[in-house]
Amino acid sequence: MSISTRPVVCAAAVIAAMCLFPRAAFASCDHPKNDAERAQCLGIELKGADATINRVYTNLMTTLPTAERTTLRDEQRRWIASRDKTCELGSSQGDRDAWLASLLRDYMKTVCVVRLTNERVQTLDTYAQTGHVAPPVAAAAAGADAVYDVVAPVAPAHGKWYFEITIDPARVIARGEAAIFIGASPAARDEHAIDPDGSDLGKLVTVRKIDTDLQPATYGFALDLDNGKLYLSDSGEWDGGAPGSAGGMDLIRGRSYRGAVESSIALNELLSSRAVILNWGAAAFVYHTPDGYRPLAVK
Repeated sequence: MSISTRPVVCAAAVIAAMCLFPRAAFASCDHPKNDAERAQCLGIELKGADATINRVYTNLMTTLPTAERTTLRDEQRRWIASRDKTCELGSSQGDRDAWLASLLRDYMKTVCVVRLTNERVQTLDTYAQTGHVAPPVAAAAAGADAVYDVVAPVAPAHGKWYFEITIDPARVIARGEAAIFIGASPAARDEHAIDPDGSDLGKLVTVRKIDTDLQPATYGFALDLDNGKLYLSDSGEWDGGAPGSAGGMDLIRGRSYRGAVESSIALNELLSSRAVILNWGAAAFVYHTPDGYRPLAVK
């Protein structure tokens, strides 16, 4: 099983089927207006990529030498297990539509799947072009130091905290199309909770070459752990209600949360080029810190 999405280098053996950002075939996905629509478009792409990768895998299993078919089968199984563990996913066996719907509700996990599947697409394409199962060692070594997720240095369970993340799409696109999750993530499993892993809550940002409005935006996150709320602002405007209101996203009281970023392309260059700026509180904020809130972390 394979899944993939937005920031992909479309495999040569797969190009005829689809590229993994929505195009003319999904015209309504050219300009999604909110996170829910972006997630729905991701779902369309994920299902298409799933079928595409399965087709490439099946073709390889009929054309490779017998010994390499066994190698490919075992490698694919290891990749699925590794993906599910890395992205903290439930089993993908059984009802695929239900599994996909559950995945799309957690944007951080979705972005993680996007990244790992993109890598798998490229690997399978290499196999298809060479006719052999021989992982590109040089490419793997080159990406060994890549960082795809960053979390805040602290993970409080109580109190009211604020942090900001700025994304400059024009600088991001210089390094590739990307899906980026920004928000709050449970710091650890809670074996006593109904949902031991908890849910990641925040903003899903997608950057594509077809996008025309590539203006930088600073997203503010007000983390009210005492009342179980996460409030999000976009360039100073609170989405769904300011801190202290009944709006915002629901967190689990008593659980530790951390600020988090997950990207489908390496964050190293995005951070060094200031395409993505993480401010947990070590620098002055762009916007006013909500009353009663403190910087999440300072030097």
